[in-house]
Amino acid sequence: MLSLKEIPGVGDSLTEKLIFEIGSLADVERVIKDGDVSTLSGIEGISPQRAVKLINLANNNSNEITNTEDGRRLHKDLITSICDFVVTKAAKERLSILTPLTRDSIVEIESRRNWSKNAIRFINDSKTSFELWKKNISGLSYTKEPTSRIDRVIVVPNTIELKNLKHIEKKCRILVRSDDETWKDYLGLNRVTWIGGGGPEELPSGWIIGETNSSLYDLVPEVPLEWLKINSKNLSIIAELHDQIWPINPIGQEISNQLEGFEELSLLLQSLENESTNLENLEKLRDNLWNQVKSIEESVNDAIVSGTSQSKLSFDGDEVLSYYSDISGLERRLKSSVADTIDFALQEGKRKLISYFENVDINIPNDIFSSEYPCIVNRESLEFIDIELEKAIKSERNKGEITIAKSTVNIMKKSRKSISKCIEIDMWLGVGNWAISNRCTIPELCIDHPGVWMKDGRHLLLDCEPDPVTYGIGEVSPDDQKERVALLSGANSGGKTTLLETLASLILLSHSGLPVPASNARIGLLDELHILAKVTGTQSAGALERTLKKLADVLVSSQRKIILADELEAITEPGAASLILGGLLKSSKNNKDTNILLVTHIGNSISEVMGGDVRIDGIEAQGLDENMDLIVDRNPKRNHLARSTPELIVRRLASRTKGPTSEVFSNLLEGF
Repeated sequence: MLSLKEIPGVGDSLTEKLIFEIGSLADVERVIKDGDVSTLSGIEGISPQRAVKLINLANNNSNEITNTEDGRRLHKDLITSICDFVVTKAAKERLSILTPLTRDSIVEIESRRNWSKNAIRFINDSKTSFELWKKNISGLSYTKEPTSRIDRVIVVPNTIELKNLKHIEKKCRILVRSDDETWKDYLGLNRVTWIGGGGPEELPSGWIIGETNSSLYDLVPEVPLEWLKINSKNLSIIAELHDQIWPINPIGQEISNQLEGFEELSLLLQSLENESTNLENLEKLRDNLWNQVKSIEESVNDAIVSGTSQSKLSFDGDEVLSYYSDISGLERRLKSSVADTIDFALQEGKRKLISYFENVDINIPNDIFSSEYPCIVNRESLEFIDIELEKAIKSERNKGEITIAKSTVNIMKKSRKSISKCIEIDMWLGVGNWAISNRCTIPELCIDHPGVWMKDGRHLLLDCEPDPVTYGIGEVSPDDQKERVALLSGANSGGKTTLLETLASLILLSHSGLPVPASNARIGLLDELHILAKVTGTQSAGALERTLKKLADVLVSSQRKIILADELEAITEPGAASLILGGLLKSSKNNKDTNILLVTHIGNSISEVMGGDVRIDGIEAQGLDENMDLIVDRNPKRNHLARSTPELIVRRLASRTKGPTSEVFSNLLEGF
């Protein structure tokens, strides 16, 4: 694959734009290599067509056989029809890079053909696995890279180190410390990466020690952590696929190979979930602490009141006089009578507080209660607990993030590759499913001659069940049908244009490395395919001149090509058209690298100009039914000039009318 700056048409401006939007240069080149059309076309100014062109240029697949807008439109419609059989959106978009390549790209064409064959085999031989694939793969997309700015500060000792970390500036702040500053001057910052000497021996929460040559992921561990979070759905799909058993065939083996090394992926995703859960639990404890304390105070007071409600004291005369002279003694006597009840209630209140912090390493101070009755929790102790909770939250967040980030870094590169490959596999399985549903086959390719021949070929883009047709031109056809130039005649609505498009479809699909809708087909690989649709109305002198010049250039060029033209006689007056077309076809008849099929209503006139040295085939209509619809055999008859629709109508009128009217139509029929 070409590097970004080697791609034709990619200058400094576009390079900077791509890097700014996607990430690093490596990220951009990975997106292009993966065929990630959606990411590229999501950038302002890059259309899906331009994204496809960039991808194909980078992969040296830019030479296409389509030389007309009609050819490009037909190929796009064919690809769209395959999209319905592909599961993931990313794979649907990736289909658009399967452009019809020239014969010079035979290696890539053969690679695609192998994928197509193996996909068909996988579906036919492993239907259960295919259903399992479709069920699990849904929702898979290309990995995304974090774009948000991280709340972390990298502290460097000098400006030289600052320059070395310039590529990280868009991710977080980088500060240069002065000579008289120490690490303690940065304690107020939430997250710090300390570069160089003089760092703390015991790292504060959120701190890490790094080196200038460390990777972005080591210096800013929040980046891989964020990557894990935004790609967790994709990774969950990969983990699910990993747990399945895939069949022993090329596609099944490829799936298994791409899922190797993900044995711990489920645990990593679980740890991300647990880390989030633990933090949520700690934060919930902190947020509800004061409400919990208020509830404990009330429950302790209620327990004291309830426990002492039946208490009684009785005094004899001496005791009454004694307490009269010593009121503090009476107080001690009163407290003594309820001491056990109060102590039990306070202990129960403390137990509830300890239970509230279950599984959290928080020490509850002994002097948690500042007053026994009414029970009041010591506010200083409560503030101490609050501070300890904040420390626990920061510690949990830092410890969990660092651990998960390190594990994530180990799988990022492999995950990107595996996800990209699974999207490609999904694309090919969609191709295989489309091929099976439409009874498509892998065509035979010929590299020595142009041509196209099909047995039971079908047009897949009609709104009805297509009739199978056996037909072709060129050296790839059977021995008695190898003419390089042929004229196709027949009644209007008989299927001539449909046949032309069917042949074009087979050529386009074959050059894209895809199966074709025929029971058998042989395709001679080309440099160019020219599809010339019907021209509506006679052209002006200037337009006619340009059209003829273009036609002549195409016909005499040394490029290996097929021209499929539909009623070119409409370019000018009928008499002149036969002279022009006959002359052009005659001049190109000896060009062995050119095959031509021309749909025409003036086949006889063109043949006369060519001295009768041209094959004329016909799609023959047997007549008209009661609704005036043609009764047609869609398979062309070789060396047969088919009757036109007006002739059929005149023949029908001649047989159905009587008297002078019938004689008029009979005379007209003789003219035909």
